Amino acid sequence: MYAKFAKWYDSHYRSIKDYDAEVERIAYILEKLDSQPRSILDIACGTGEHARILRESYGYDVDGIDLQPNLVEIAQGKNPAGDFTVADMRDFRLPRKYDAITCLFSSLGYAETPEGLASTIQSIARHLQPGGWLLIEPWVEPTDWKNGITDATESHDETKNVRVLQARQSSTDGKVSVLTIDYEIETPDETFSFTEMHRLGLFTREEIESTLVENHFESRYLPNGVLNGPLHLACYTP
Repeated sequence: MYAKFAKWYDSHYRSIKDYDAEVERIAYILEKLDSQPRSILDIACGTGEHARILRESYGYDVDGIDLQPNLVEIAQGKNPAGDFTVADMRDFRLPRKYDAITCLFSSLGYAETPEGLASTIQSIARHLQPGGWLLIEPWVEPTDWKNGITDATESHDETKNVRVLQARQSSTDGKVSVLTIDYEIETPDETFSFTEMHRLGLFTREEIESTLVENHFESRYLPNGVLNGPLHLACYTP
């Protein structure tokens, strides 16, 4: 997952995602909580762009985990004051607990199965302080998933003269959505292509909520959580 694409991840997604606006909304939600969190663990942190803005613009102490070593290396370089670790969200163990944990950009889908979802929430609970908060941006619900859809995004990094074309084809494997992503990278020296496959579980809102409740979370569903997407906002009450 993004193993080959890590080098171009930031320049491409900055062109199609408003990281500053997303983090502004996240910070707003955090500031409205009963207990003000200061330490945050970002699950599936990617290149650490959310973490960087949370730290630099809002003063949070942010660590992160991701399954992809290339992404973690970039995230750690951006956030030298934090600890960024290669780890699986479904079974990770870190030496500290946090005031809040985030799982953004629909990354919860990578838990893939109901068992993986339960293991992820259990791992998160182990790393939250009592009364700590969890913010989850869910992946697509089963009824909203479109099989056989193709879409494409293109970005241009003018400073490095790099063009990235990302084309996605959707399919379904049981209760798992499958994205086959074809990349074409054009640099001043060469043009090349490669393909990556992503498997994300299609969890219903009710499945996520019930798994949270089973693991001692009190959860609220915000239809307009981060920008236009929904958010599960859950308090850990062991």
